[in-house]
Amino acid sequence: MKRLYTLFLLLTGLLPVAFSQTPTQTGKINVMLMGATHFGQEAFYKQGPSMDLFSPGRQKEIADINKQLAQYRPDMILIEREPSEQHTVDSLYNLYTSGKLQFAQLDYGRAEQYQFGYVLAKQLHLPQVHGVNFYSGLSSRLIRDGKNLDKFMEDLNKFSNLGRSLDQQLKDGQLSLKQYFLKLNAPETLKATYYNIYINPARVTDGSFGKTDNTVDTARIDKSHIGAEYVSLFYNRELKIYSNLLSLQQAHQSKRILLIMGQRHAAVLSKILENNPDFNLVPLSSYLK
Repeated sequence: MKRLYTLFLLLTGLLPVAFSQTPTQTGKINVMLMGATHFGQEAFYKQGPSMDLFSPGRQKEIADINKQLAQYRPDMILIEREPSEQHTVDSLYNLYTSGKLQFAQLDYGRAEQYQFGYVLAKQLHLPQVHGVNFYSGLSSRLIRDGKNLDKFMEDLNKFSNLGRSLDQQLKDGQLSLKQYFLKLNAPETLKATYYNIYINPARVTDGSFGKTDNTVDTARIDKSHIGAEYVSLFYNRELKIYSNLLSLQQAHQSKRILLIMGQRHAAVLSKILENNPDFNLVPLSSYLK
């Protein structure tokens, strides 16, 4: 009877504490993904003072966020820069930690890689911040035409409106910066991102791409499966970022990684990492309260 009662409590969610997993796991490589907006872009911070991370109010919020993230105690912080740019990353970080650089001196100084990556690394006395990105100039509106394109674009526009709504709430003061991050990294938001970039586009067939950069070999594109080609291009980039993460973790034997990148990356990298038994995903909300 006692066993049946315990089972009832588990199934109804009334006995969560004794059996719940801790956010970090000993023996696993713990990774926290912090999906972000690119705060350093003029299109973002020029919307108004409340969108400018250099403003005194936002700087106070950033200090509070970094204080909470520090409790995770990451031993490696990864940012959206390529490994080939590591020399520049190191140079700027060394200037910053030695007091010879203010972020206001940088055109992109409001960016998440500085405001959270560099600041937190300095607080934790980490010797480096590491670039893990693989650059590709892909647009979510890459498909120019094709069968079923209208449905894909309708869903993509709804998703874009979600992002604009969150930005507007931040601008209007309805969301604090911390709440904004929690919304961006909420499971339902990451799920919507993943669906619209990595699932839904495959419905589009018999079409073509618009203007692309030199990372896309358009001569080898299968136009009859243009949507699947779209997904493969985006996913290929994430796999290379994942490969960079694996290489850095192996080289430094890190056990508590913080990855700060655009929210779209967090949506798919979380899917990839959760299928690697060596890794444990630590929700941002576990530390950002």
